[in-house]
Amino acid sequence: MKSSQVDQDALFLQVPAGRRYVRSFLFTRRIGAPFSELHLLTRILLILCLSLAQLRAINVAPFDPVAACLFWAFSLVIFLGAGMPWRTARFYILLILPALLSIFLSWTLFNPVPGRLTLVNVPVYSGHIVLGFAVWQVIWLAIAGGYFLWRRGLLLGIALATAITLLVTNLWSLPSWPLVSIPFFHPLALYISDQGLLFAFVKVIGYSGMMLATIALVTSSRDAELIGLLRQLRVPQPVVFFVSTVFRALDLALTDYQTIRQAQVARAIHARPSSFIRLLRNLASTAVPMVAVMIRRSSEIGDALQARGYGITQRYEPFYEVQPLRPLDWAALLVCAILLFLTFGPRLHLTTWLLQLL
Repeated sequence: MKSSQVDQDALFLQVPAGRRYVRSFLFTRRIGAPFSELHLLTRILLILCLSLAQLRAINVAPFDPVAACLFWAFSLVIFLGAGMPWRTARFYILLILPALLSIFLSWTLFNPVPGRLTLVNVPVYSGHIVLGFAVWQVIWLAIAGGYFLWRRGLLLGIALATAITLLVTNLWSLPSWPLVSIPFFHPLALYISDQGLLFAFVKVIGYSGMMLATIALVTSSRDAELIGLLRQLRVPQPVVFFVSTVFRALDLALTDYQTIRQAQVARAIHARPSSFIRLLRNLASTAVPMVAVMIRRSSEIGDALQARGYGITQRYEPFYEVQPLRPLDWAALLVCAILLFLTFGPRLHLTTWLLQLL
């Protein structure tokens, strides 16, 4: 009797013929991907330990570029082994590029680090706010106002007017008529050195590695695996039911959003030029039906639970997605222990070792 039950469970867990992808927390992942073969608890611990090791490698005093690059390569291997489609991976990469660019600019421009070679040293702010009239103000207003009348755009016009005004004021000395000067804060200068660029590059490497590893964890994990993990950890049944309902609602919300978005595209929502105000209106037109559909979905879920006689205190059958730890998981836990030693143990500065060997 037990052998027949085991065979039935194994048959239930088999992948249907011809199916290559399965839905995860966000989008889909390939069935049998290397990183998804690990237990969900092992995956979470591995990403957490890897992130801690990366944070120590990009620490300010002293940062370790070689270790940061090695951890980034490890994160890239995990990202490629998550099993997400190439279109989804490209979407995530394009999504994190602005964040990485802002990190690089912030650590380069607003965190000056002394170095052996000074690349840029330009005074930006004198420490005084000057109130008065100047020719550059007329130029800025003319460019911003002209662009608004031409394209009906505001943000791009302000950026273009600011860039042209800065270029003109640096090339030519324009007349100005100051009225009053108010001291405020302290003088600021744009200072960039070779050490500052290296430090910003190491920061980008570290944070990009953490982003790639986190994306791999999200895209490789399924809601059924999370529910199985909660049951394996003996979490109370009401908590498990609440989490499962939240992820089921999220899955339905993604499906409803795709339906609403396709309906908007079919009604030529992109036919007219898109300004910032129009983008906000398009977002509002998507949010209103989404809220209405979510309210209707919650009512349908409640009716379905009531029709099936659901009760918090009733006894439940074994959950199929509860998986034991396998030898591959124990090997990953050993890697986690090594990463924790590199994080909280003695500082092993790989860059210094490499320079000594060279």
